[in-house]
Amino acid sequence: MPLFDRYIAVDWSAKNEPTTKAKDGADSIWVGDATRSAAGIRLSESRNPRTRFEAMDLLTTLLRGARSRGQRVIVGFDFPFGYPDRAAARISGAADWERLWSTFHERVSDDDRNRSNRFAVANEINRALRPDGPFYWGHPVGQTHDNLAPTRFGLNYEAIAERRIVEQRAKAKSVWQLNGAGSVGGQALTGIAQLQKLRRFGGFNGEMAIWPFETDFDGNLSSPIIVTEIYPSIFAFDRTLSPPDRAQVEAVAHGFAELDGRDQLGELLSAPADLSALEREVVLREEGWIVGVGHDALRGSVALPPKMAEPTSIAPAKYLRDPAAIYAQSFATIEAEADLSVLPPELRPAAIRMIHACGMVDLAADIVGDPAVVTASQDALRAGAPVLCDCEMVRSGIIRRHLPEATELIVTLNDPTVPALAASLGTTRSAAAVELWRPRLAGAVVLIGNAPTALFHLIELIAAGGPRPAAIIAAPVGFVGAAESKALLASNTLSMPFLTVRGRRGGSAIASAAFNAISKDLA
Repeated sequence: MPLFDRYIAVDWSAKNEPTTKAKDGADSIWVGDATRSAAGIRLSESRNPRTRFEAMDLLTTLLRGARSRGQRVIVGFDFPFGYPDRAAARISGAADWERLWSTFHERVSDDDRNRSNRFAVANEINRALRPDGPFYWGHPVGQTHDNLAPTRFGLNYEAIAERRIVEQRAKAKSVWQLNGAGSVGGQALTGIAQLQKLRRFGGFNGEMAIWPFETDFDGNLSSPIIVTEIYPSIFAFDRTLSPPDRAQVEAVAHGFAELDGRDQLGELLSAPADLSALEREVVLREEGWIVGVGHDALRGSVALPPKMAEPTSIAPAKYLRDPAAIYAQSFATIEAEADLSVLPPELRPAAIRMIHACGMVDLAADIVGDPAVVTASQDALRAGAPVLCDCEMVRSGIIRRHLPEATELIVTLNDPTVPALAASLGTTRSAAAVELWRPRLAGAVVLIGNAPTALFHLIELIAAGGPRPAAIIAAPVGFVGAAESKALLASNTLSMPFLTVRGRRGGSAIASAAFNAISKDLA
């Protein structure tokens, strides 16, 4: 019987800025996705997220969707999951892969604009590894690090090996190389940190296992989500497809599905027959393994994935292509069809953006707010106030370039203390997360687009004498509590600037659209 229903492959990137073009290819993230059913293998169109933040958000969505349908999933990432023997103890204090992952999660920062501190973290680790190190090497031209050499020249790898056992066998690049052609060190630092975040805060408690550490290779594949380390060219791929990164993730996803349909994927996930007992112990304790290494014949038996169907039979559609013209026509349509006269002039730009976000011109009748919300929000942002968001989707919808460089976009929903706090308060995680806003709430701009309980709790907190934000923009959506929480805000018993939407309608896109309209005029 096949082990999985869905197969996902991720070509990771340590790039320090967002990808600007869908076909950048080099140092760009690609996500391949295949499903298997009685009808055969279906290869979905690959995605090309612009940032690591977007990639993990996409992956979380895909995994949650798969689990909601009862699907079992295998996911492959093309960065090392571990370091050579004895490195984990020197870096994290314990000869254990999980302690190493926790250390990287604690030390590596990686924001929603793809900016990470990986070179600084590597520099500090090298400092701690003296006199046996340093081991990390490579950094961009123009950077200077006291303990991070620009090249490998003169470095000593006697105390800790340069390559893991699997890299020695596969003749793969060393995890210590951080920069330059084929380097994987930056991907490991950022990737492990992101995977540990997914394990701890992704909401997959008890459903996810990291191969081969938690599965003993193929000894225990019972978890519904298995996360593996892959090499991009593990299977033959279509070299006519551009960019190669896309071709490779499609080949991996399809290859996993094909082998699983032949009841051979378990064999691919098994330990090589010639792996000694001592090597196996090191691999499972801290080094990890690359799927397929040691199973060359099996990998070579996989066929190329089918080409995605080309829509050659469909006549080219005639549509507006100029972005400026599209926006102009959209806003003209809104102004012509929506009755904005019911709103104060100060709120009309935000209302137009809110209508544009949902496509419903009758939303104008439900938009209500204090005109002072515009200047209050702008003044707070200029003064350096943070933006407190109730969920990641709200934060993702904010146009960052409109804001001062130092503006913090804060989401506390995935803080590790939230589940226990919610249980102690007898409320939802969203409401409990608002409690963690207290130290930053005074003078902040609050943005709520998802959870009615977050808005209810915020109002209760302020009414009880808690810190007062500069402004509240709230559009929680739903059938339970959404209309009631917004009606309570609209009653303005708090006597503070606000903007909301009456009724059940709302959502993250509407909330962030209103905020974007207000912050657009900061300059």
